[in-house]
Amino acid sequence: MKPLTDLAPGFRTRVLDDGTASGDAVPLVLLHGTPFDADAWDALVPLLAGRRVVRFDARGHGVAAAVPVADDRRLAADVVAVLDHLDIAQAHVVGHSWGGETAQRVALDHPDRVARLSLLCTRASPFPPFTTLAATLRSGGADLETMLGRWFTDAERAEPDGVAATVRRALHAADPERWAEALDQIAAFDDLGELARIPVPVDVVAAELDGVSPPEHMTLIAAAVPSGVLHVLAGARHLVPLQRPEEVARILRAPRTGAGLEHRVPE
Repeated sequence: MKPLTDLAPGFRTRVLDDGTASGDAVPLVLLHGTPFDADAWDALVPLLAGRRVVRFDARGHGVAAAVPVADDRRLAADVVAVLDHLDIAQAHVVGHSWGGETAQRVALDHPDRVARLSLLCTRASPFPPFTTLAATLRSGGADLETMLGRWFTDAERAEPDGVAATVRRALHAADPERWAEALDQIAAFDDLGELARIPVPVDVVAAELDGVSPPEHMTLIAAAVPSGVLHVLAGARHLVPLQRPEEVARILRAPRTGAGLEHRVPE
């Protein structure tokens, strides 16, 4: 196992640095959702060949499961600590779900470190139902198969070696308290009114069948930033990095400029 990296007092974690950048392309930094870890990007990373791709286990997740989840500003500072550790001046920051909220905070609090922002199935305003889910996790009453049913069809859940099986293992391995801490954060997160301060190109990727970050909410995010492009993945559910990595990779690889606001639905 690769040696762990001390990013802050009390926070030692796994940092994965794959590939090399070609031309003047900035590195990508991938921020996972909860209760997943850096392995949630395994299907996507090979599709980004020719780019330097960095990912790490956030507080409370993966090898850092024993570390309490911090507030969103501290989580954003952790991303900057990774950039500093790897001598990366600027990055294309990509965040999925809970990681997308951290990505927004990085762009708001550390704008000089972000060259482009990609937000996948995330939120910029509170989602109160997760307060209840967090309490259920803490009480031991969470039905993990019901959760899987929100993301996968019955046929997908029956596959012994498919994506659903991988996600099932991650849910069972997750620390309920750390997962609950992250859900509490999502339940209260609210920065929609600040997004106009993000000057860089922003890709906003929605999944048509996502019940947490529906296209209607992702449209609000795309409209709130000065240079946003909305992509709605037809028939997709919340876990797009795992379920639709080819489409996500195509969006991340496509060139962007800082000019204008457009909304489009990819084929």
